[in-house]
Amino acid sequence: MQLEETIARRVVALHREMLDGEMRHILKRNIMDSFASICGSLHDREMLLNFDRLVSGVASGADLDVWGIQKRGSFADALFVNSIMARRSDLLSTYLSPNNMGGVHPSDNVALALVLADWQAMNGSQLLECVHTMFYLSAAFGTYYNPEPANYDHDAAATFIAALAIGCVLGCSEEQLVSVQRIAGMFGLDINQAAVGQMTDWKHCTYASCALRGLQAARLALAGFQAPPEIYEGNAGVNRFLPHVESFFEPPPNLGRIIFKRWPALVFCQTPIDISLDLSPKIPDAKTIESVTVKTYEVAHRNGALLGAWKPTSRAGRTHSIPYCVATALLKRVSYEDFDEPRAEDPDLVELINRIRVVNDPELTKAYPAKSRCVIELTLKDGTSIRADRDYPKGDPGDPLSDREIEEKLETYFFFAANDSEKSEIIEKLWKLEEQSNLKWLISPLKRRLI
Repeated sequence: MQLEETIARRVVALHREMLDGEMRHILKRNIMDSFASICGSLHDREMLLNFDRLVSGVASGADLDVWGIQKRGSFADALFVNSIMARRSDLLSTYLSPNNMGGVHPSDNVALALVLADWQAMNGSQLLECVHTMFYLSAAFGTYYNPEPANYDHDAAATFIAALAIGCVLGCSEEQLVSVQRIAGMFGLDINQAAVGQMTDWKHCTYASCALRGLQAARLALAGFQAPPEIYEGNAGVNRFLPHVESFFEPPPNLGRIIFKRWPALVFCQTPIDISLDLSPKIPDAKTIESVTVKTYEVAHRNGALLGAWKPTSRAGRTHSIPYCVATALLKRVSYEDFDEPRAEDPDLVELINRIRVVNDPELTKAYPAKSRCVIELTLKDGTSIRADRDYPKGDPGDPLSDREIEEKLETYFFFAANDSEKSEIIEKLWKLEEQSNLKWLISPLKRRLI
């Protein structure tokens, strides 16, 4: 049996699987956290203006609502731009595989799931089933593939994940889900140029581009189109290009490993931010800092200390920069606006960034992925040394966010709520999601005009 056939069979079984109380609770936490991330992204007026221009421009349509602008776009446009909003704030969750292969953002899928829920008028139970399938696939592909060493984006497999999820929702048979994967594979894989060199805001669009291709793959499969078999294991299949392990779905993904973010930044910046905030009260004045050394592990260094990390020129570049995040947290408590251009030009911030060194420490690399250790050492101008370290960021399963802390995250970023009662109602209904006959109460607020 070819791998795409094995995956299609498992996906059909997953979509029919009865979810127990523990799994439903895990999924509800993730959906609530992801909703907060989407709300955070809706702060971004410039991105919303791009949405407005897109759905008012060439080849526009009026099939689905586009969030934040109170306009409708074509199926493709709405699915693409709404999917961006799961990631734009960089508050999204992360799954790091226990075998040190890949990493994925499961909560990318929640924005897509909400678009599909709106399109297909899902109830709460159907949304839970959809998100479960998406998260399971994300974790499975993240455990199987490690795209970045081969210069592909960590989202390279998201085209398959999105295509399978959309195919399920649109009613594809098992045989059609095999075709969905083959067609998606022929559309190509995301290269890693979005994350290297001068990072642009396309970094926040990589999953959305996969969702766009996934929609087209599902539509083509439903129409009867066929694509070459052995899309993964053939002589020119995906496995030739992406480093991978021997077996898929083994061991089964553990969705309890998902890391939630407290700060709107790269997952590998979370521990450095936490430590910097711990150190900040111990520093009389940031101007007294002579130097800062951040010791981290290889994958964090590779993703957060690129050449452009000391002079990032975009929001994505700043949220993915360890020196930028550390300097920000040493000066103040981190907020969404700290990664926007006005704050990035602050002379005190720029000066402090230039005094930061990021080191790839072999001992910390050995501890990963069991631990996400980071050590920060400050040297003050009077010769005083201050040191602090953490094994995990707050939000990691090793130091998890409580249910109440996830609620507080939603309350913080749901800035366009009509009032506190609306926030409370959404939180209450999310905890009882399987009882909800429709999802208008969750999706309608996202459609408000915020520009």
